[in-house]
Amino acid sequence: MAYSSVTVLFLSLALLLVAPAITQATLCNGHESLCERRYDQVTYLITHDSYAYGNNVAATQSEPIIQQLNRGVRGLKFSAVLPDISITNKNDPRSLHLCHTSCSILDAGSAVDTLNQIGAWLKENPGEVVSIFWNNLYNLDIGHLAAAYEASTVVPYIYTHGNNNQQQWPSLQEMIESGKRLVNFVDAGADTSKTPWLMDEFSLVFETPYDNTNINAFNCSIDRPRDPPSADTMMYVVNHFLYGVIELGFQIKVPQRDKAGETNGNSLKKHVDECSETFKRKPNYIEVDFYERGSALEYVAQLNGVQPLPSSTSSSPKKAIIDEKSAVDAANYELNRLRSLGEHQK
Repeated sequence: MAYSSVTVLFLSLALLLVAPAITQATLCNGHESLCERRYDQVTYLITHDSYAYGNNVAATQSEPIIQQLNRGVRGLKFSAVLPDISITNKNDPRSLHLCHTSCSILDAGSAVDTLNQIGAWLKENPGEVVSIFWNNLYNLDIGHLAAAYEASTVVPYIYTHGNNNQQQWPSLQEMIESGKRLVNFVDAGADTSKTPWLMDEFSLVFETPYDNTNINAFNCSIDRPRDPPSADTMMYVVNHFLYGVIELGFQIKVPQRDKAGETNGNSLKKHVDECSETFKRKPNYIEVDFYERGSALEYVAQLNGVQPLPSSTSSSPKKAIIDEKSAVDAANYELNRLRSLGEHQK
């Protein structure tokens, strides 16, 4: 059968349009070899306080969340804070903010806005599975988090898993095919009877210590939860980020941007290797500050037996300035906030 030149041109254009979609559908988190692996058989890089970027004393990252995702980060850590502790209306979706301990230190705005960005990214990247870990600092009613989600564009992507270690996790391919590829954990206040998709982290995951100030003192003890009854069946997070201490008559801890290249280099590999030996399996999650410095992305790819994504090459560190006056102001505000919180809860 003969085809006209117009028909051939049309078919060629159609193939060009369809080919990216076919290629994308066969990749799971950027790699075909990950598709058949269960969610709990993959190692993911988490950015600690993912929203906290820029030239701020409390910043833990250098780049916005979408850039983190574009470069290969697949785990996000958020802190849920109410800028005004007198807020009691948990149905107001915009009342919940992403703040570094206190919203006067670093306020990334309403959680809804960030969730909308993630929803848009997931829509544009249908072959990706992402996890969000919530730090519920002040044990807020879970309704505040649920309202933020329900007002955002991430709802169609939310994955729900049983709150126990007996239910097998699906493969990345199965999650992608179902469209349910956003996994959500909260470290305190979970109520799975009301929001089964916002899972109790410490029923399924344990973490190594996070309060680290000495690059030579990272260890693989189980910090949270204390003495889990079934650690062998739980996933786990290796916390590998470093705080510095400023003495101001009292101590205030700040992220160590200048040391991130070293922290995320050989120090990270040594720590993860130690934990892999301790727990007889590789970690499911590795949590870092300033992820693009050092070789965190490359090392996570190595653990997964794949090549780093083309956009995940590390950058060279730039010197950061620690503003001690900002640290003092933030610390004073936080002391007043905690006093107010205590009075509010009496």
